[in-house]
Amino acid sequence: MNKIQKKTLIKNTARDLIALGSIPFFILVLARIYILAQPDYFIKITFSGFLFIILSFIFKTNIYSGLGLITGFFLSYHYKDIKFTIFSILAYILLITSLIYLKESKKKIFFGILLGVIASLISFIL
Repeated sequence: MNKIQKKTLIKNTARDLIALGSIPFFILVLARIYILAQPDYFIKITFSGFLFIILSFIFKTNIYSGLGLITGFFLSYHYKDIKFTIFSILAYILLITSLIYLKESKKKIFFGILLGVIASLISFIL
């Protein structure tokens, strides 16, 4: 594999990891949660996601860093399995690393994380 192919592979892998914080992936997670027939849990994660999306458009944050955090947090809370939680944290770290590698604004990434935490906490408390 030459340098150009290696760089292309790394860039494509980074984009794939970022997809874990995308709106289509979030909707896929919502569909899975809906199937579980646990309305309280579904309402919490839905509220958190929509609150974050609204806030992220107002404050111009990175949507992937926030939705990835919300998805990881609520799925880890639901499964309550240390192995899944560790996997989720590692996947999220790779998502953030990928955003930085692809030269996304660190300020927008940080505020996406911050708004993701805020939206998760508000939804979790309510």
